Amino acid sequence: MADFDPDVSFDSDPLLAAIRLEFSQRLPARLETMRSSLMELSRAYDPEAAEAFFRAAHSLKGTAPSFGASELADGATVLAEAGRMWIAARSASSGEVTEARERLDLLTEAVTRFRAGIEGSEMSEAAEG
Repeated sequence: MADFDPDVSFDSDPLLAAIRLEFSQRLPARLETMRSSLMELSRAYDPEAAEAFFRAAHSLKGTAPSFGASELADGATVLAEAGRMWIAARSASSGEVTEARERLDLLTEAVTRFRAGIEGSEMSEAAEG
């Protein structure tokens, strides 16, 4: 099920709608940061990659609820916790990285659904306006 509620008052405020759209447009870059960090971590532990992964996931965890994207926040929470654990342990096992990659794939699917909901809402607004 899509994780987007178009009735969360974004439609009545053009500024909020623009901010929501910008959030949606930046999601692929956040996912790419996490994906490239995981690629680095799959080769060997890299503290900078672990930090970049954690920051991208933690940022998404914090911002997603503001846009009614609880599914994104839930997925990002799990990934941020993995990143926090790797930073504290100064290591990331291949199994942990593989699991994070699988969870990132699920988050990517959720992002696709969220963005489709945003685009559908934008198209509805254009048709009504």
